[in-house]
Amino acid sequence: MQVLGLVLILLNVGAIVGPIAGVVVVYHNNLEEIVVPPEVKQIVGETIETLTLSSPNDSGNLPDDGSSSNVNLQLPQYVSASFDPVARTVTALFSFINPFNVSLAINSLSSDVRCHAHDFLLGNSALSNSVEIASMQTADLTVVFTYSEAAQQHFQSEHAGETVVNVDLTNIAVNISGITLETPETYNVDIPISL
Repeated sequence: MQVLGLVLILLNVGAIVGPIAGVVVVYHNNLEEIVVPPEVKQIVGETIETLTLSSPNDSGNLPDDGSSSNVNLQLPQYVSASFDPVARTVTALFSFINPFNVSLAINSLSSDVRCHAHDFLLGNSALSNSVEIASMQTADLTVVFTYSEAAQQHFQSEHAGETVVNVDLTNIAVNISGITLETPETYNVDIPISL
C-alpha cells in the first residue's frame, strides 16, 4: 500500500514538474521569454528608444530619422469636457493615437485630480469603458472625474465666479492589454465647473 502511495505521489510530482522543466529546457537560452512575450518586449523596446510624452499644449515630437522602428507615443490629447453638478462629475473626452503595429486594449485608466493653483486633491478620474484601438488608428477615451464635497467647497471658496479650473492629473495608472503602467508624469488640463 505504501509503495502504491509513493508511486502516485511521484506520478503527481512528475505531472507538475515535467512540463515546467520542459519549458525551462526549451527557453534555457532566454528565460525572460517565459514571462515576457516577444511582442511585449518589442513594444517596450521601441517605446523606450523614442518615447515622447507630450502635454496637451506641447505637440513637439522627436525628429524622425527615417527608421521604421521609431514610435512617437504621445499622451492622449484633450478634446472637450462636460459638467454634471448633480452627480459631481466632469466627463472629459481625449483622443489617443495608437502608434504601434499591434492593436491595443486600454482596459483601465485612473488618476488623482488636483487643483493646479492650490495643489488641493479634488477627487479621482477613471476611464468609463475599455477601448480597443487598432494599429495606427485614433480612438476617443472617455474619462470621468468624480470630485468630492471638499472639492465643491474648494471651488466655491477659491474659484468663485470661475467657469473653468486648471487641474493636474497625477498618479496616472493605465492598464494596456493586461499590462499596468504607472507614470510620474503630470497631465495638465482645464475642466469646466459651475457654482
